[in-house]
Amino acid sequence: MKKGWLIASLLTLVVIGAGVGGAISYGSDDKLPEGFNVGGLTVGGQTADSALKQIQIRLDELEKVEITVTPPTVNGMTGRSFSDATRTLKQLGMNVDISDAVKAIEKFRDVSWWDRARFRYQKKIKTDYGMQITWDEDQFRKEAASSWSSAAGSVPKAATRTINEQDEVVYTPEVIGTELDTPALLAKVKAFEPKSLSSLSSGSDTKHSIELPVTQTTPEVTLAKLQEEGIERKIVEFTTSFSTSGQGRTHNVTVAAKALNETLLMPDEIFEYGKIVDKADKEYGYKEAPVIVKGKLTPGVGGGICQVSSTLYNAALLSGLEIVERRNHSLVVHYLPKGLDATFADGYVNFKFRNSTGKQLLIRTVVKDKTLTVKLFGTMPDNISYRTETVEVKENPPKTVYVADNKLALGKQDTLQKGESGYVIESYRIKLVNGEVAERKKLSKDTYRSQDSLIAVNPNDPRLNPEGISPTPSPSPAPGDEGPVEPV
Repeated sequence: MKKGWLIASLLTLVVIGAGVGGAISYGSDDKLPEGFNVGGLTVGGQTADSALKQIQIRLDELEKVEITVTPPTVNGMTGRSFSDATRTLKQLGMNVDISDAVKAIEKFRDVSWWDRARFRYQKKIKTDYGMQITWDEDQFRKEAASSWSSAAGSVPKAATRTINEQDEVVYTPEVIGTELDTPALLAKVKAFEPKSLSSLSSGSDTKHSIELPVTQTTPEVTLAKLQEEGIERKIVEFTTSFSTSGQGRTHNVTVAAKALNETLLMPDEIFEYGKIVDKADKEYGYKEAPVIVKGKLTPGVGGGICQVSSTLYNAALLSGLEIVERRNHSLVVHYLPKGLDATFADGYVNFKFRNSTGKQLLIRTVVKDKTLTVKLFGTMPDNISYRTETVEVKENPPKTVYVADNKLALGKQDTLQKGESGYVIESYRIKLVNGEVAERKKLSKDTYRSQDSLIAVNPNDPRLNPEGISPTPSPSPAPGDEGPVEPV
């Protein structure tokens, strides 16, 4: 058969087909093949434009599916309601991808009728297209956070420990907070993502309700942690008086007590009084008050701070704490029994003890009406207590020393310094268990110097030099050789 004849025959068939109203058509319209499916939605037999319009309508419907959140329930309590609780799937970051199907339909529509006929005849038209659901998770997190995070969340509150005016240790439990569980919320929302373009069949498919998922947030400081630290109760207090002290000494006692107040010791930590002395000096400064130099009371700076260390020493003894370093004053002090004082001399003597309770130990001080009270809060078994004892081993009576005074008439005298005995004292700590003595431990053997009685008399008084020997005055200490200064 000749080629020209074949072409003429085909043209004749086309003309005849057109002439009989299109009864025979090989692609003169853009109707999609029967069975053409996009994401589960059948659009076969429809024109390309009609199919695209229907697909877009369904796509819009899917993206407008509403998610309404309800307040979370935590520990049986329902949170506050939301003023703006509804979002669409599209607002929450959902994207339905059917771009391959749309491109195929548009291509089918836009090619020549001859190509459409050829596609049908050769069965090269793909008729089944899926859809792909993707989520912009950054958009979801931002939308969820801005809309619901504040309403779903509550700030956790740390547990607290306070000590009231009755010295009772009061604990307040922590408050558990909440925060929006964004991953869980996304998983819940994704459960409502469409399975196909034809999946919406009723109004119930377009509106969904979700209770906001939350996670509980625990504060760093919890009741259990606080109680584990061991500040259970006041275990002891000890009070001394400084009612006869002058203004300078009163100031020094007060500021040293302030520096000591609220000191917290960790288990096995060694307390050093020298650090408290430095702290008080930096923060408040000291005033002039009597101190001991070379065994004599003399005006100086810082007198009174040793009353704080001595009061603390007695509180530590009554708590059973391990004493690391302590020395008595060289002279007797009168605000405590002999043998129970603790001196401090910068660069020479410190007062130290170890927090041997196994738990934290809190030191509190109270200065009121010229009394100083040291209170220790921590852990000690209720059936254990301590007391102290002192034993006078020896007394050394004072000497009487006469000094000349031209202003005094013969036979008259003036007491310049009242003499005071010196002592050797042993001190003990007694441990009681259930009220019965379980241990008696020697703490120290302390020696206190005596103080001479100084009496001024007329230079011709025979008591000045009864044996005719010229008195030799005691040499004054060389500069820089004064020895330790003991604030009392």
